[in-house]
Amino acid sequence: MVRFRQLRRMRILLVPPFVKFAWAGMLILAIYINMVGWFAAEDLGDPAWAQYPLILLGFTVGFIADDLWCRWQYGVAHALHFEDVIDGVCPDTEHEICEAAVWRWYVKQGRPWRIRANRERPQVRFADAWQRMEAYQRAMERAVRNHRV
Repeated sequence: MVRFRQLRRMRILLVPPFVKFAWAGMLILAIYINMVGWFAAEDLGDPAWAQYPLILLGFTVGFIADDLWCRWQYGVAHALHFEDVIDGVCPDTEHEICEAAVWRWYVKQGRPWRIRANRERPQVRFADAWQRMEAYQRAMERAVRNHRV
């Protein structure tokens, strides 16, 4: 039997392994410092010393949540722009596709938290979609080539 590959939607949240390890290390250190601070507060008899590690733990969790939210927005914006350019909903052409255009389109669409799977999509001819996809790929290759250091 031949198994057919299903077309999958783009992954929205892409977090590099290094960032995951950095987040885990930050959390582990914050929890460790919290435990040490708790025991120090018990030994010193002053509950104020337990607050400082809790502040650090709150900052760490907030930092990770903010970074995660920014990465999620970045993924949604790029997936939305890509789908809408391919479908012809977004008026951007090959030479207008850039990071600023992605964010402009994301804001114009109302900054959605997620892309609804049942949103209305136009009927697109395969040849037109293929041509737009190749133009999008050329634009991304040009953006990578122009941003090398």
